[in-house]
Amino acid sequence: MLRSHPQVERILCGHLHRSIQARFGGTIASTCPSPAHQVALDLSDGARDDFIMEPPGYHLHWWNGRRVITHTAVIGEYDGPYPFRAGGVLID
Repeated sequence: MLRSHPQVERILCGHLHRSIQARFGGTIASTCPSPAHQVALDLSDGARDDFIMEPPGYHLHWWNGRRVITHTAVIGEYDGPYPFRAGGVLID
């Protein structure tokens, strides 16, 4: 069904307690992280259903008039920001 509708830019789903993106039906399907705990990332066969106290997060979707741009951000206070360029030159 999706392939017959090429105007579908993206399928956005939230929250799945983990940020996941996959090509699906000729577009991209994207799930949002949780504003609480996350599902533990264990891709092995028979993995347990566990959660992990990774930082909470969210997706910010921005339509620039041509396409959707998605930013994944974590919630909380963290050190920084720290510059990595000074006067246009990369800091070693």
